[in-house]
Amino acid sequence: MKLESKKVVLTGASSGIGKSILERLLKEGALVVVGDLKPELIPDHSNLHKFKIDVSKPEEVDRLIEESIEILDKIDVFIANAGFAYFEKIQKEDWQRIQNIFATNVFSPIYTAEKLTSLLPKGVHIIMTASAMAHLPLPGYALYSATKAAVHAFADAFRFEMGKNFRLTVVYPIATKTRFFSEAGSSVPVPWPAQEPEQVAKKIIRAILHPRKSVHPSLRFRTLLILDRYFPIFFTIYRFWQNYLFQKWQKSKEN
Repeated sequence: MKLESKKVVLTGASSGIGKSILERLLKEGALVVVGDLKPELIPDHSNLHKFKIDVSKPEEVDRLIEESIEILDKIDVFIANAGFAYFEKIQKEDWQRIQNIFATNVFSPIYTAEKLTSLLPKGVHIIMTASAMAHLPLPGYALYSATKAAVHAFADAFRFEMGKNFRLTVVYPIATKTRFFSEAGSSVPVPWPAQEPEQVAKKIIRAILHPRKSVHPSLRFRTLLILDRYFPIFFTIYRFWQNYLFQKWQKSKEN
């Protein structure tokens, strides 16, 4: 399968991993529809259609899918990449804050998968961006880790319910050097190991060409996952270290 003339829908493409995915898709000649909160940040291209979309709202997901089918005639690949994170200490109850991150990171990709499998009986390849924190939740990212673990669990079960014409791939990036960390400030500790968004995009493109259930862009993290089966104390020690950095960051904010 070549990317040239393949019809792809991508959410969250104005920065980070999504931006790198989009650049590679267009370079390879794919026809792309993008849904993003800030489409004005995405350069125009003859093979690209852009829509201002808030993926946390089901009616806007519906609109993106319907517009994409009208423009492309069909969808070969749908990449549910839009998402966001909080880096914070949870200090009080906040229903709306919980709902906001789950609506974007969990409800949206799940709803998208349901919609696509019912609307496109001939099949589609769905790719969801989760996180290594689905396997290794870290202090400061409690809500974010929970959302990515939910996507992981949904995909593991939903694959059995999908028809034979459908494929579902989940991507588990480690900490990626995106706008989130640059905007958060240099004092925010970046979990080790970290990688560039281009590295993740390269692996996702490979998964489009050679579909698989899961993609772990970091070989180092894949190795650590295997080691954790035999030496679980390693991840426990790592979490304590990350918690130390998190508490240090908290104190620096208070001063």
